Amino acid sequence: MSNSPALRRLWSLHVRVLLAFVLIVAPVALAQVNAVYIENNIGQVPNKNAIMGLSNDGTGVLTPLPGGQVLTNGTGVFNAIPVNGPSFLSDQQVVTNAAGTLLFAVNGGSNTISVFSIATTGVLTLLSTTPAPSNGSEPVSLGLDENSPVGPYLAVVNQADDPNQPGQTPNITAFRVDESLGTLTPVGNSTVTLADGSLPGQALINASGRLVFIDQYQAGGSFCSYAIGSVGRLIPNNCFGPSVGTSFSGAALHPKKRAAYVGIADAGFFSVFNYNPGGGLSLAKLAGNNGSHLGSMTTNKLGTRLYTSERDSNTVTVYDISAAKFNNPAQLQFFSLTGGEAPANIKLDPTEKFLYVLGLNASGTTGNFLHVLNVAADGTLTETQPALKLPIHAGEIPMGLAVVQH
Repeated sequence: MSNSPALRRLWSLHVRVLLAFVLIVAPVALAQVNAVYIENNIGQVPNKNAIMGLSNDGTGVLTPLPGGQVLTNGTGVFNAIPVNGPSFLSDQQVVTNAAGTLLFAVNGGSNTISVFSIATTGVLTLLSTTPAPSNGSEPVSLGLDENSPVGPYLAVVNQADDPNQPGQTPNITAFRVDESLGTLTPVGNSTVTLADGSLPGQALINASGRLVFIDQYQAGGSFCSYAIGSVGRLIPNNCFGPSVGTSFSGAALHPKKRAAYVGIADAGFFSVFNYNPGGGLSLAKLAGNNGSHLGSMTTNKLGTRLYTSERDSNTVTVYDISAAKFNNPAQLQFFSLTGGEAPANIKLDPTEKFLYVLGLNASGTTGNFLHVLNVAADGTLTETQPALKLPIHAGEIPMGLAVVQH
């Protein structure tokens, strides 16, 4: 470069302008959105069901995503006795795909499923003004399988317990998913009818994408295994009822081992099942739970920690399921939440630094809250900030947790 003073001044100005541009643009390029989504489950007014999105600033402080609550164009389920509603009798009411670009949500009162695109900002856009029929009554749980033998695949649990739709029969059914368009196509002859009153509440997909497990919540219900056939139909393996107590209540699959954890609501235990490559179940262990009415379960990605929520004792329990403990969970912590709501759905945020707990008002007369618990390196929990009150009308009970990070 010439030593001309004018050229040196011009070059220095160019560098300063470029540096300023980089400093301005870099934070925007590096910004991430860590979002959690909850279904408001509005059932008293038709077509007012909606998804609310909240952004975690990285410290556990939540703020609403731009645009507020986004309508599903469907109707939720209202039950005058909240503990008999889907908020307490199901899980996975909203789910996202692995890429964090699609969100699926149930509309239990209108028997439909809504599909949203998720922008890099976390903002949702409804992909169709006409949600897809669920092929049953009161869809309450979605199991998304992106590795099934027929490609992306959605297993849907229709619970058939909506008081506004009496006399229906529960089932599970399946849809192919076009992830480029967000459309659902029913899999022919995939519907499996279940016993009246069995209250199926959760569809779990194993890591291989070849198996579906269905948790039935009511007395007489079972935990059942199905293989996904070459054309997408569900092929039954076997089922187990609770070996103590009367009813199952929430389940989770180990992400690395062939193990399933299934809560028993009225006995202070949960079952540990093993399954073979074809999906055949066997009971491995009854593990103790100190809480009252276990209701929801989740694991971390490494499969070293299991978390359970207990509705009536307002608690969350942490278990060590690392190494050989996957078959013999060891309790690490029995944690009491602040506030008097009943904990229902639980979900780790994408960074696994926080555990979200949906605290619901079982009487339907006061507020519903989202607790953000801090997760230590050993998996144990603390609660250092007030729970966030959710903008839900009294009497309506929200449900479901889904998370993404962009």
